[in-house]
Amino acid sequence: MILRPSPRTTATNLPSVASATRRHRGLQVRAFALLALLFTLKLIQPPALHAAAGDTTFVQTFTFDSIEIRRAKFEFPALERSWSKILMYYTLKCDEATPGDPYPCGEWDVNTYTRVYRRTGRMDSTRRTHPSFIVEGASPDSFRFTRESRYHYFTRWRDAEYSAGEYRGNPSDDGDCYLRFEGTDFIEVPPEACAALDSSITISFWLRGDDELQPQNDNLLEACENGARILNIHLPWGTGAVYWDAGGRLSGNNNRLAKGAAPGEYKGRWNHWAFTKDARSGWMRIYLNGELWHEAGNMHKPMIDINQLTIGANCNANGGWYAGCIDEFQIWSTALSGPLVAAWMHRPPGPDHPEYDDLLLYYSFNEVDHGLVPDGSPNEYHGRSFGQPQTMSYGLRGAADRKPAPGAALAVDSTQAPRVSVRLFKDEEQPGRQSGVLEVWPAVDKYFDGAGRQLEERPLEEAEVIHQREHAWYGEAFEEIERFELARFITPYGKGLDLGEDGFTWIAEVTEYAPLLAGSVDLEAGNGFELLDLRFAFIEGRPPREVLRLRNLWAGGNYSYGELADDGDLVSQVVPLDADASGRMIRSRISGHGHCGPRNCCEWDRKQHHLELNGIRRFSWEVWKDCGMNPLHPQGGTWQFDRAGWCPGTFVETEDHEITPFTLGDTLLAVDYAVQPYDPQSGERDGRFYIEHQLFEFGPIEREYDVELQDILAPSTRDEHRRLNPVSGRPLIRIRNLGSGTVESVKIRYGLTGAAPSVYCWEGRLAFRESALVELPRPDWSGMDGDAPFEAELRRPNGRRDENRRNNLLRSSVPESVVLPAEVVIHVRSPGLGRAAENRWLVLDAAGEVFAERNEFEDFALSRDTLRLAPGPWEFFFLDNAEDGMIRHWWLRGYAPDLIGENGELMILNLEGDTLANLGYDFAEQTALRFFVGEPR
Repeated sequence: MILRPSPRTTATNLPSVASATRRHRGLQVRAFALLALLFTLKLIQPPALHAAAGDTTFVQTFTFDSIEIRRAKFEFPALERSWSKILMYYTLKCDEATPGDPYPCGEWDVNTYTRVYRRTGRMDSTRRTHPSFIVEGASPDSFRFTRESRYHYFTRWRDAEYSAGEYRGNPSDDGDCYLRFEGTDFIEVPPEACAALDSSITISFWLRGDDELQPQNDNLLEACENGARILNIHLPWGTGAVYWDAGGRLSGNNNRLAKGAAPGEYKGRWNHWAFTKDARSGWMRIYLNGELWHEAGNMHKPMIDINQLTIGANCNANGGWYAGCIDEFQIWSTALSGPLVAAWMHRPPGPDHPEYDDLLLYYSFNEVDHGLVPDGSPNEYHGRSFGQPQTMSYGLRGAADRKPAPGAALAVDSTQAPRVSVRLFKDEEQPGRQSGVLEVWPAVDKYFDGAGRQLEERPLEEAEVIHQREHAWYGEAFEEIERFELARFITPYGKGLDLGEDGFTWIAEVTEYAPLLAGSVDLEAGNGFELLDLRFAFIEGRPPREVLRLRNLWAGGNYSYGELADDGDLVSQVVPLDADASGRMIRSRISGHGHCGPRNCCEWDRKQHHLELNGIRRFSWEVWKDCGMNPLHPQGGTWQFDRAGWCPGTFVETEDHEITPFTLGDTLLAVDYAVQPYDPQSGERDGRFYIEHQLFEFGPIEREYDVELQDILAPSTRDEHRRLNPVSGRPLIRIRNLGSGTVESVKIRYGLTGAAPSVYCWEGRLAFRESALVELPRPDWSGMDGDAPFEAELRRPNGRRDENRRNNLLRSSVPESVVLPAEVVIHVRSPGLGRAAENRWLVLDAAGEVFAERNEFEDFALSRDTLRLAPGPWEFFFLDNAEDGMIRHWWLRGYAPDLIGENGELMILNLEGDTLANLGYDFAEQTALRFFVGEPR
């Protein structure tokens, strides 16, 4: 088909990205793309040539040859020299010589740190101690022992033909499976399954709790009416007690049975449980392995109006996640007798069961198909699984993982416990010299499951006790070393990635760390998965303001979300301030990690973070980063999706908080960090945040008017600007105010070097250290493919003389332009599974107006649209609303393989069908091609 051009409007020059008038959708796309790029620019600064800048001194530190050296000392310029700016060039390269994993670039995204270790001049010494006794390499506060032999007891299932050796297992286990819950897995049961419940119920199943996590506060099952509890089983609660709630409304108002359980009854082996209630007689009972375990009478509350039933979590499925394995889950509308429970505990319920007509629900868990949990009862109340509960075959995890056969009985074997040696140290003059030894037994009896895992430890009532007495002294004095983080980088998903022969370079401005980057510097950087070349560029001149002092507010590190929110970590502190300082700033660098709770906190969950100064909340910000316009693409993994403060293959976001207005005249500062509260029921509190907070104190701002040309983003050959280049339309630059006066206008001269310059007057509002992206009107691009670079220069901020013209001019290399014929075909093979509706493309002309577009695609369909274009500059954008491009969703293979789909195709062809440009399919939120028809002009 030949697309008809969209209706034309009068062309207008668009002064900047911040312009208030955007008269067409095509211009909105441009602004969208530029805003999406902001994440790459907050910390990263340019390496462009400072044509009028002072001399630049380069310091080379680690090189590609420093394969395993990640911390060393390097000589930097003397502290007495002054630098207007310091840039850090961070280049990674893939190579098979890296020791981290077998791939040239590391397979996974990994936290890496650039740190300086500074000597403080403060001396300290280590307080050394030696215990008065040691038991098996440990020195407890006290030790209970006995001089008589003790034993270990092993409880296992034995079948009727058991002799010596391991239990052989139930022959009927072949093909039999169970369901394993971990994390946030659960099953939602149709509420119709409980509609027939009134006064009687039986719930039965086989269960083996997680050996490491149990006991914990969780729900094996909960049923409610609109959130009000009617049925509940804790097996167990974190105290080790089993709770059976049935009847009534809300927690605390239910009829309840409760009893403490031995560890072997809820973990370590398979056990059969049955929970019954007959409200008419008032009896509630619990049966364990076919025998009455606990009962109580006078329980008459009915069990009616249930409209929620969840297995493996609370009824709202937002917490109480059960950890362990379950099988043969059944619900009956009658209270089965103990003999009937025992007779059928090894048999699936069938028509020959005496109470078969009262069977409401039966999940065998032999097959869970794409989230569907089949009901083996005649009622077909099929459940839905959420998360990723696993269907497991019996016996895969060893003998303890086998279901006991009919007739099997629990048997207890015992072996003599080993003796331990208690080494005594009673010589205070020589604390490390052993003075005696006791050969004794710990005063405990230990109980194990059939696989030898310890389940319980019972202390003896009578025992001898020895108490610890430490002998203390101080060792030799040493100097304290303080660690400062300059930047934090997350490595890319590197399996199959190629960063090129010269590597990929990121650049960070580290000017405020000048006091650390002087003389002999103890530097750490890089990782074991990629080669690193790290160098620093020191640009001579006066900085915007001199750093008088910098310090860590808290020890940087990896913190639990729960501890941070509960104020257990990074608590409020009072710090002294430098009386000579004229300005102050707190720098916060935070990245979220972990997959906890329903939103996979803290990597995939945006949270609010706060700073309080002198008891008043002054700063709040959201730790979140747009990854859809990541310059390093495509990668492996799920690089496309936004994360908490970072993306694979980028620096972690840094937030600078100017606290000068809130600390004028102060000599002390009370500072506190806080984070938004967590949901205590969701499990998200176990997520992690990697956090650094640093306090900078400065001298006065050097100049009133100092506007800096920070970067030329387009045209540019910078690695980090690949998404914007090559250019065919408007140049893009970034300016920053480094003077004390607010900048409201600046004149910009720009164009190819040697050509007649274009002039544009930017208007806006920039306070000190604020920056802005500026999209310049299209200049004359004639001769673009020659040797002439592009240059831009800032002049006359607010019509005044700029007091620092050294940072007003930049030049950039111009990448080779793309030239296409006048007639092209846009070839798109759409992805399926409803994802074609996420896509659209549009072509913009020289004025930024939409010339042609397509907004509708069909799943798994091929579209070819022919365009006839006049000579001049053009821009093609292909957008994806879900920000996942057209790549197959391979990451769904574990739990939703039907949604994987296939990769799409996006190419520009000529009329003969030859490929002019293949734009790929793994481009996240958008891809673009900026080109000319005919010679650039």
